[in-house]
Amino acid sequence: MQDRLYEYILEESMTTIPEEIVESLKDALADIVASSIAGSNTPVVEHAKRFAQNQWKEGASSILLSSDQLSATGASFVNATMANALDIDDGHRLVKGHPGAVLFPAILAIGEEKQITGEEFLSTLLMSYEVGIRAGILAHELRPEYHCTGSWGAIGASAGVSRILNLSKDKIYHALGVAEYHSTYSPMLRGIDHPSMLKDGISWGCMTGVSSALLAQEGFTGIPSLFNAENSREFINDLKQRYRIEELYYKPYACCRWAQPPIEAIKELMEKNIISYKDVNRVKVYTFTEAASLSKKQPNNTEEAQYNLPYPMACYFVFQNVGPTEVTKELGNQDVTDLMEKIEVYVDEELDQEFPKKALCWIEVYMNDGKIYSSAVQQAKGDWDYPLTKVDKEEKFYRLVVQHLGEERSNELYKMIHELEQLPNIRALTRLINLPISNRK
Repeated sequence: MQDRLYEYILEESMTTIPEEIVESLKDALADIVASSIAGSNTPVVEHAKRFAQNQWKEGASSILLSSDQLSATGASFVNATMANALDIDDGHRLVKGHPGAVLFPAILAIGEEKQITGEEFLSTLLMSYEVGIRAGILAHELRPEYHCTGSWGAIGASAGVSRILNLSKDKIYHALGVAEYHSTYSPMLRGIDHPSMLKDGISWGCMTGVSSALLAQEGFTGIPSLFNAENSREFINDLKQRYRIEELYYKPYACCRWAQPPIEAIKELMEKNIISYKDVNRVKVYTFTEAASLSKKQPNNTEEAQYNLPYPMACYFVFQNVGPTEVTKELGNQDVTDLMEKIEVYVDEELDQEFPKKALCWIEVYMNDGKIYSSAVQQAKGDWDYPLTKVDKEEKFYRLVVQHLGEERSNELYKMIHELEQLPNIRALTRLINLPISNRK
């Protein structure tokens, strides 16, 4: 069973998979690249960058949207921070977290260092998604507490780095065990109750995954990973039979996925009725326990805005959007603040039973003139069974990237991502992203 896992890690190839899986892979890459670029100028990234520059030496791995290069561990730490800075990156229901933000930066950092091809990059990224998502499902089955992304994501990242380093099966065994042992089993729900820059343990988990493979390369030994557990058999046996990258969800809004169903409910009602936020008397939200536990206080920073329920709802009423601008530059908007006070949150037992397979809610909007608007039950858009269309995904990419790279450079980047297997060296991707501002059109 273990040999099958290690063979998969070393041998998965984008050239042998169905075209629809290739398309899903490139959709995932485009989304995480765009999310990273959008998060590049947030305060958390500046803190992470200063820390990494002080603690890790210069190297061959790029910090995105910067001329700086660090060791693979340092660059992966900063870029992973960037990837989840706005909470608009991909996710998977059953792991309750964000695979791409911890996997992409790790593979990019070592991939640049080893100057791998675009085809090898895509093959490694695909494999890491498959291993990482399975590790996340296993982690939640083996341990009932809610684990942050960094805990299981480190295992997927170490698998990717191990492949690029061409480690032996024996050393891959140790790399996965070191990654699991060194990863962070964080008190996730406390992090949701008290939003901070810890952001799901993603940056630390990414750095841990890179470090674990590098340690194993040096002969450092680790424990048997969770893939040695008996209940891992089914997850190993269906490798190459079932591609869980197709189950990713993509987030249209820059906030916790749990807060996105009520945004869809507001959108539904505003499209069907003439509703001015200035005429709203109160709003009742019926949702699941985890969503109801999100902060309801006026946010003081972007992390508190993202892990909030009434704030993104009020933003959508006022701006018809919850994007980077709304969660970074509108925190003190008085219309938003006033509307937050009118939102009441209730747990619906039926919707509660559907989580985490589905994130659902419905709302009632009470107007000053006495009218009451009730939505249908809505789920977070972007899930595999309520997907963003190809047009939606492309629109999201440009919405997040153009303000940083300009339209022409964004077009080049989008095209490069969808033709990445043609690159002789993955550094071409970071060179395009990192051109000086004066050269961006």
